Amino acid sequence: MKIITIVTAILIAGANFISAADWWENVLVKGDLRYRHEMIKAGENETRNRHRIRARVGITGKVNDFANVGIQFATGSDDPVSTNQSLDNGFSTKNLMLDLAYLTMKPTFAEGLTVTAGKFKNPYFKPGKSELLWDSDLNPEGGVLNYTNQLDNFDITVIGAGLWIEERSSGKDSWLGAGQAVLGFNFNEKKSGVKFGAGMFNYVNVKMYRPFYDDDAFGNSIDDYGTYMFDYELTETYFEINHKFKDYSVTVMGDFVTNNAVDNLNSGWLVGIKAGKTKKPGTWDLRYNYREVERDAVIGTYTDSDFRGGGTDANGHEVGGGYQIADNMKFNVSYFINKIGLEENEQTDFNRLQVDLQLKF
Repeated sequence: MKIITIVTAILIAGANFISAADWWENVLVKGDLRYRHEMIKAGENETRNRHRIRARVGITGKVNDFANVGIQFATGSDDPVSTNQSLDNGFSTKNLMLDLAYLTMKPTFAEGLTVTAGKFKNPYFKPGKSELLWDSDLNPEGGVLNYTNQLDNFDITVIGAGLWIEERSSGKDSWLGAGQAVLGFNFNEKKSGVKFGAGMFNYVNVKMYRPFYDDDAFGNSIDDYGTYMFDYELTETYFEINHKFKDYSVTVMGDFVTNNAVDNLNSGWLVGIKAGKTKKPGTWDLRYNYREVERDAVIGTYTDSDFRGGGTDANGHEVGGGYQIADNMKFNVSYFINKIGLEENEQTDFNRLQVDLQLKF
């Protein structure tokens, strides 16, 4: 509570143009709590049971008519793709980390343009919320430009970013230069729509450097010195098809990636379907996807941390669903049936069941 009070005071001070009577209307506080029971069975190991929580509190403040700032704190460790906190270690107190800290500007002279800098939510379009390239909890750092032009039944979004990964005092810095374009079309009186596009993600100074987090390559190829064997120059293509029926919607998606810096084991793909939407009490959703991710298709550190336990060199299924119990309260189940290792004689079974209760405020 002390941290939230201090951050709120900072945001209020930044909005000094607002009169004392209406300052609170320009500050928004929101958060969520998730309680999870998880069971993991990997190979011949005993089934692992974990109880985990994720708690987040975020504050956004209006600075002026074209600029906002945001800060969010979350449970967990410094893991870039997880804010989960396991309930263990003898009832010890748990960490609270800085999860977001960013500024957003929408210049009045360039309609449709948004500029964001700091540590922010992933700006890239993910078809059907695909986690082929990016785990849903990853919040990158750097700067991003987003331009969107919306017409009646057509829209285009272009995203460009420079993301800072690793600063080194005695070596070249690692960073990501990336661009993405998304085209969207609506038809059938906007009951149906399709989005498709492509992106390029060029990781600079990767080969012969140590893995980006915890010295773990998460499936990527490393040499005898524990450093990356290859660079990563990714090309992504994707599509998303949506249709709204009377009481529910259906989404079909596909996501495909190739690492052009590698000749072998350099591709990945995901296809899936989602039906329904949890919003009002009594509503539901179902989802299914299948993916295959070769060893050096993507940076293993940043791909889905639940699929195969996090990383590449795996394939398999994800199935799940949710039910809206009440306003701002959802029950959710996810089940992963995966194979670690794409060579048949080197495969390990990996199964993960997650049962969640999610609450928002």
